[in-house]
Amino acid sequence: MKTTAARRPILASWWAAGVACLVACPVTESGVTRVVAQQVRSPGLPPIGLFGLEAEGRRVVYVLDRSASMGSGDASPLAASKRELLRSLASLSQVQQFHLIFYNHRPRLFSPTGGSGRLVFATDENRRGAGSFVESIRSDGGTDHAEAIRAAMRLGPDLVFMVTDGDGHDDIAAEDLDRLERLLGGTKLVVIQFAAGEGGSPRLAELARRTGGSSKTVDPTGK
Repeated sequence: MKTTAARRPILASWWAAGVACLVACPVTESGVTRVVAQQVRSPGLPPIGLFGLEAEGRRVVYVLDRSASMGSGDASPLAASKRELLRSLASLSQVQQFHLIFYNHRPRLFSPTGGSGRLVFATDENRRGAGSFVESIRSDGGTDHAEAIRAAMRLGPDLVFMVTDGDGHDDIAAEDLDRLERLLGGTKLVVIQFAAGEGGSPRLAELARRTGGSSKTVDPTGK
């Protein structure tokens, strides 16, 4: 069917509205309002990496487990997570944005300007602030993956990296799997789990796969 000249402005306005919704349309899922991840990519952005896994993104939230089982000391999973995180932050372009969440049974968010509700650009100043925040983190408490993911999605990322020690007893509930997949929407989830052999949290890895992300296990002994 041919498009008449009279109809072209109407179709153009519909198209523009659709694009705007893809970029910044609020979505509510299970009581959590998130912003749909920005779909437009700027050329030339470096991939973002953590523990050897890479993904493209302009707005990344790092979500790291700090529960008691992540341990303490230089050889602990928590210490390894901190080192990898700082390396990843150092590789970001200054036009990329980031945020940090360390979680146990509740999330603790980075707040460089006194507020923790927005991502920040990867400037030298914000990276230094992130380094101080990371240094202050200690392991303690239990684990709630689902609440940490919900906290990340309130920030409107297009990429989430999640690091945990991968205990099957703390895996996300089966009934949460579909809900979290809908909440993530177009946001890619990448999961790294410290686990020996076939250990880990299988539903968390499945959630990453469903979003188009990836997952891997890391030997907690460092071998």
